[in-house]
Amino acid sequence: MQKNFENPVQMTHEKSKDCCSSDEHCGTSMKGGLPIKKGMLSFITLAMVATTTVLTVLLINEKKMNVVLPAPDAKPAETVAKTYEMPAMKTVGEKIDLPEPKTTGKMSVEEAIQTRRSKRVYSEEPVTLSELSQILWSAQGVTDDKGHRTAPSARGVYPYSLYVVVRNVEGLDQGLYLYDSATNTLGNLGLTNAGELLAASGVQDNSQKAPVVIALTAAFAKAAVSFPNNPEEVTFLEGGHIGQNIYLQAEAMKMATVVTAGFDVAKVGAALGLDKNETIVYLIPFGHVGVETVAE
Repeated sequence: MQKNFENPVQMTHEKSKDCCSSDEHCGTSMKGGLPIKKGMLSFITLAMVATTTVLTVLLINEKKMNVVLPAPDAKPAETVAKTYEMPAMKTVGEKIDLPEPKTTGKMSVEEAIQTRRSKRVYSEEPVTLSELSQILWSAQGVTDDKGHRTAPSARGVYPYSLYVVVRNVEGLDQGLYLYDSATNTLGNLGLTNAGELLAASGVQDNSQKAPVVIALTAAFAKAAVSFPNNPEEVTFLEGGHIGQNIYLQAEAMKMATVVTAGFDVAKVGAALGLDKNETIVYLIPFGHVGVETVAE
């Protein structure tokens, strides 16, 4: 007896056709084969869109609440300008007249520029008053009857002072002195152990041992009168001019110097009893050339 076997694929196709014979009952299968009506699918899609919209609106409102807006009548924040005060006038004791500086020499400016080098080691040979006078004059000496100085100063404010720590200068007691450009004199400030105090303040080796150390200090209040927006910047530029003058003068005298800034400004200023409104820009040791030892 012959049996007829039905094709399973054909049977499935026929059942599907029967199922979708009417639009009213026809649906779409979801992933996994679960049938779902078209109306239900549209409802789910709309619900998802609505939920996303609501969540987006809530998120935007939350961000708005976290933004602090200035009051309608609030004024914009104003930048407070930095203020500067003039340092107090120093009371000096004895004034020491310095020898007149020379305005001609054996070395040309070109040669001094060519051979200039920082020299950090100094011999034990004492510095003479004439040598000290020459180096101080090169920094801030007066060059004419109008008061112009050896180093240029923007609008002639001259914000710098030169304090001199003396350890080994012929005819001069150890201590701290203030250079007066107008009279080419040194005013004794009475700090006889200035060299020891300077060494104890943690300065570099060259400033601990040099026979002379010049503390170049700036009073920003002087520059602020003519340059209220950038007194410090203008003042620092001038310090560079002074430092280079000292370098070239020392080279022309075949002596040694180096400008240094690696120290605690406040600590050194306190050790030397300087006014808090004076800022040490450079410490400049000066003396005769010493013999540098090569590390083994």
